[in-house]
Order: sequence, then structure tokens, then C-alpha cells
Amino acid sequence: MSGHNPPSSGKRQSLLAGLLSNDEDARVCKDIPDDACRQVAGNRRRLILAQLATALAELMINAKTVLPWLFQAVGAPVWLIGWLVPIRESGSMLPQLMLGARVRQMPLRKGAWLWGAGLQAACLVLMAVAALLSSGWLAGVLLLLLLALMSLSRGLCSIAAKDVLGKTIPKNERGGVTGTGASLAGGVGLVFGLLLTLAGELPLWGYVLILLAAALVWALGMLCYRQIREYPGATEGGVNGWRHAINSLRLVRDDAAFGRFLLVRTLLMSTALVTPYYVLLARDYNGGLQSLGGLQSLGGLVLAQGLAQFASSWVWGRLADVSSRRVMQLAGMIAAGLGLAVWLHLSLGGTAPAGYFAGVVFILSLAHAGVRVGRKTFLVDLAGGDRRTDYVAVSNTLMGLLLLAAGALSMLLALLSGLAVILVFSLLTILGVWLAQGLPDVQAH
Repeated sequence: MSGHNPPSSGKRQSLLAGLLSNDEDARVCKDIPDDACRQVAGNRRRLILAQLATALAELMINAKTVLPWLFQAVGAPVWLIGWLVPIRESGSMLPQLMLGARVRQMPLRKGAWLWGAGLQAACLVLMAVAALLSSGWLAGVLLLLLLALMSLSRGLCSIAAKDVLGKTIPKNERGGVTGTGASLAGGVGLVFGLLLTLAGELPLWGYVLILLAAALVWALGMLCYRQIREYPGATEGGVNGWRHAINSLRLVRDDAAFGRFLLVRTLLMSTALVTPYYVLLARDYNGGLQSLGGLQSLGGLVLAQGLAQFASSWVWGRLADVSSRRVMQLAGMIAAGLGLAVWLHLSLGGTAPAGYFAGVVFILSLAHAGVRVGRKTFLVDLAGGDRRTDYVAVSNTLMGLLLLAAGALSMLLALLSGLAVILVFSLLTILGVWLAQGLPDVQAH
């Protein structure tokens, strides 16, 4: 019985890492053969430290919590803030589809990761400069452009990181490496949130320091990654995701269940897009945060988001193994019900006491984690064998494009008010939950 413990532990840690991470599985390629894996002493520690740096740096500049506050600090218009999440997500998704085959043809892939990490660190430094030297809409546009370049670089890192892990760590130890790095990042991230809570309201230079600190974290991650000893090989299996997706678009027409899933996924992505508007309300509602003891400050929101993702990991994972469709519906209803309650309460002149928005972000993050786990589990179980490559290619291509369209919608709604965005996205989520009822119960078959 003891011989089965390591693989089981690896699977559990891999699940935990997947739930704590914000990465989309946008890479389209076949698995690396096990005989191409060559373990080198020390690689495990270096990979864990590099993944710790990656997760921590992304938490420090989270597009749902930290960046909206930065945008308000530089005086950027609210309608620009609606583009943060769409650009961050689609910008890292579409490049993976286009560049995956090219990176897969490289015998050594850690160089691609180092380029991507270096570009992200450089973008963070430039963002700090832009925040200091500009303001208003100009600062917002410059920050969005740099965020787009960061997202493109993030996609390059994601492609290379998965393959380097597959080439340098044995199959039954990969989940442990990923899980350890994500868990350490979660712990350090909670410390980061506590520090922000103690700091309270940050001046502009405080956000600049956060950007520079995140760039330094990326640089430390690069130092660790450079020392990874990777052997050449395993260049087969690359798929041009963009071309593959275009050629596979007929799946949307021919597979009714897959077509409905794409529609449901599109509507449920509102749970991610709406978060920045709650954050903006937390900063602006009832004239500031100085008297709220930090519970509604940026640090409190970061803590709430991290704790929700960590606390809901095992629950959503276990429920998804029973019925991923029900998980998507339950999580969607939680997010939609929360949005309608907040909209009704604040529209009728209700107040926001200390900790109000921290609690809101906690519940929303918990619901979004469920949506992510449910949709990923549903897609994997819906596809069989090599069809998963087709499903992933089509799904991520369409989602990358639709995220940009959603950004335009949120921009228009934001011209009305943040509460209008919350109301419309909550209604769209309810529609997604209703349409999900027509999905097959893939775990039962």
C-alpha cells in the first residue's frame, strides 16, 4: 500500500497548486514522453524557488485587486479599469496558442522562460516610471499597454515552465514540486497582505514600490531558473494552437455539448471580470477608508482573496469529481446572488461598514474558484483521448477573443456606474447557470 502514496500525494498537491494558481491551461501540445525526463540533483529546489517567485510576483500586481487601486492612484478613468482583467487573461492565452509549437521545437526551453520573465520584470519597472511621470488617461493607457506586453511575456513563461518541469522532474514528483511552490507563495502572499493591511492607505509612491518589488522578485526567480540543468530533447508533440483551433472550429457546430459549454463558460467568466469593480467600490464608497481600521483596505482585500482560494480548494475539487456541472452552477449562483445583494443594498442607500467589501471579495473569490475548477474538470472529462487538444485549442481561442469583447462591454457599463457593471454581470452569470442545466453530467458517464 505504501507504494501508492507518492503518486497520490503528488495528485493532491497538483490539485492544490492548480486551485491556488490563476494560470489558464492555454497551452496546446501533447505530453512529454517519460523517457525524455532526466532528473538532475538540485533541479527540484530551483524549480520550487522559481515557481514561488512567479506566483508571488503575480499576486503583488494582481489585476483584480492591486492594479485597480494603482489606476485610481494615478487618476486613470474608471472605464479603463474594465480592461485590466480581459487584457491580463487574453494577453497570456492567445500567445500560447500561437507560440506553443515554436517553443516546443526548442531542445532547451528554459531560455524561453528567462526571456519571458525578463520582459515582465522590465515592464514592471516601466510601469513604475509611467506611474510617477504621468497621470490621468495617459497614465492609464501606458499602464494598460505595459500590462498587455507583460501578459504576452507571461504566456511565453507558461509554455516553457510546463515543459521544463516535464523534462527535468519525474512524473510522480511533478505535483509535489508545483504544489510546494504554490503553497509557499500562498504563505508569503498572506504576509504581503498583512503588511498592506498594517500600512493602510498607500500614497502613489507606495504602489511604485510594490511594482519595483515585484520586478525584483522576478529577477530573483530568474537567478534560480538560470541554474536549472536541462538536457536537450523532447521536441516532438508541438501543435500550432491557433491553426489547430481554426481547423477544429467545426466542433462548436458538430458537438452540441461542447458548444453549450463554451456559451456557459463565456457567461460565467463574469465572476472574474466583475472583481475590480468591487475593489473600486471598496476604495471610494462612503468617502475613503481611513476610519475602517484596514479591514477594507487593499491589504484586507488581498487577504480575503487569498484565503478564499485556499479555503475552497479541497471542497470544490471533491465536488467537481462528483459533478463538475453542479459545481459551475453552485459557484455561479453564489457569485450572482452576491452581486444582486450588493447592488440592491447600495442602490437603496445602504452603508458599507468595516470589513464589508473584504467579506464581499472573499465570497466572490470563493465562487470564482469554484467556477474555474468546475469548468476545467468538465472540459477534461468531456473530451476523450486526443480530442482534448481540439477542445482546448478551440475553447481558449474563442475565450481569448471574447474576453476582449467583454472588456469593451464593461467599459461601456462603467460609464454609467460600478454598480451597473455588477448588476449586468450578475444577470449574465444567472443566464450561464440556467444554460448549464442543459449540459451533460460527464462524471456520471
